[in-house]
Amino acid sequence: MEFVHVATPNSEPEMAVMVCLLDAYGMQHYVHNRGFGGLYPGMPIGQYNGRRIMVAAHQAQDAMELLAAFANAPVESDEDET
Repeated sequence: MEFVHVATPNSEPEMAVMVCLLDAYGMQHYVHNRGFGGLYPGMPIGQYNGRRIMVAAHQAQDAMELLAAFANAPVESDEDET
């Protein structure tokens, strides 16, 4: 089975919520570096201790839509800039 990367959590609580959402919707997933990354806490550094959530390829689009709320989108302001 092929797994594809769909999200990179910024913290342990964020990862827990993402994984719970995937579980709730019955999506097969895998957290890359879950155990090893826990040995080296602190600032996540890519493949060294960063964690990546991966899902089965056939569920990738649904998973990305489900986790879209966690995307690091810029915050837009309604106020006029002067």
